[in-house]
Amino acid sequence: MMLKLLILKTTIALLLSLIQPSISFSNNAKFKSRLSPSRLSSSRLHLIDRQSDKSKYGRGVDHISADINEGDVIAYQDGTWFVDGTEVGDGSPATVRYCLVDTVQIVWTHDCEHGLVYGFDLTVADNNDDQVSSDEHGANIKKGNIFIIQNESYVQCGPEQILCRIPVSSTELESKDVTTQAYASNADFNPIDEIMTA
Repeated sequence: MMLKLLILKTTIALLLSLIQPSISFSNNAKFKSRLSPSRLSSSRLHLIDRQSDKSKYGRGVDHISADINEGDVIAYQDGTWFVDGTEVGDGSPATVRYCLVDTVQIVWTHDCEHGLVYGFDLTVADNNDDQVSSDEHGANIKKGNIFIIQNESYVQCGPEQILCRIPVSSTELESKDVTTQAYASNADFNPIDEIMTA
């Protein structure tokens, strides 16, 4: 409960800090946000790179995983997904999860990709509802949403699970004793529309 309250306060503080540089809550904790420049141009901050975009991505060296770098935020399908029309995974319902990429260990050939992407599990703080979002499909990403590393859980996914790369700007959320790294998104992403089916 305390963690959810801290996430909520830091999310609200980030939004308000975009309007004014510092804000105080009733417990006298001050939160400040410093948005760092993104390595993407401002015109690309709302564009999502999707594996399903056949004009840009395909298999092997043309797979989206070949464009993924450390520090990128990706959405990937967990539970059940499909590889070449074959159902794989643990058999549970398909969900969308988010990851801050730490390491890419993939081998690409002309028509396939094998390996893993490792990173930190991300939670979405939905600023439109002022709450941390989580549902059976993953949270919708709307302009201004914030990704937060939750409990520093380290996750992995295969390249066939990657749905997209979501452009973000890095920011730090500061409280009295805690600095939290977060990632702000200007893109619209509806995970239900992205889930792979056979």
